[in-house]
Amino acid sequence: MNNVGYKAVLLFTRGSQSMERKNEDTSLLLKHLQEGDERAFRTLFEEFYASLCLFATRYLGDREEAADVVQETFLKYWNKHTDFDDYRKIKSFLYVVVRHACLNLLRDRELRSRIPEEWIEDSEQEFRNQVMEEEVHRIFNHAIDKLPLQMRMVINLSLDGLKNSEIAEKMNLSEGTVHAYKKEAYKKLRISLKDYYYLLPFLLFISR
Repeated sequence: MNNVGYKAVLLFTRGSQSMERKNEDTSLLLKHLQEGDERAFRTLFEEFYASLCLFATRYLGDREEAADVVQETFLKYWNKHTDFDDYRKIKSFLYVVVRHACLNLLRDRELRSRIPEEWIEDSEQEFRNQVMEEEVHRIFNHAIDKLPLQMRMVINLSLDGLKNSEIAEKMNLSEGTVHAYKKEAYKKLRISLKDYYYLLPFLLFISR
């Protein structure tokens, strides 16, 4: 998804509540995490790993270093897994620890003078907005990844800014077929994202 697409989403997410999985699923996962269940930990890892790596890379500019920070953060969580009685606190812990670790690394590299001041002293609201953006990326990518291959390709090209005629030429399809794929994808995504009502306006953006 290109920056225009993501910015369109963010216009409708500012001030919204945190995006979480269904309550019953969250409660069950939290219970297993508190019990030290490794499969539950793997589920948590798979859910947040990619977005945390992207988050860390924005600070460090190095994907490998960012991945190391994220892995160490998950180990820190695992050593404290019995302390968390709320799934939202786990997510907050992961993002806060990653952020602090990144800033510490930058200081250790004696590059603090080159760190944008707002990264060090940004407001709590700005930090929440950063986390919200990563959540938007994660949720939409997950929903789009569940679409059939051809339909997924059409949507991704559309999000990259291509017109129906350009998508049709690139994929060797008729414009009518492209339009049909987008219409069907819109229906499927609307079902997948039904719990995230404040993201639905974005579906109008991709259904054009």
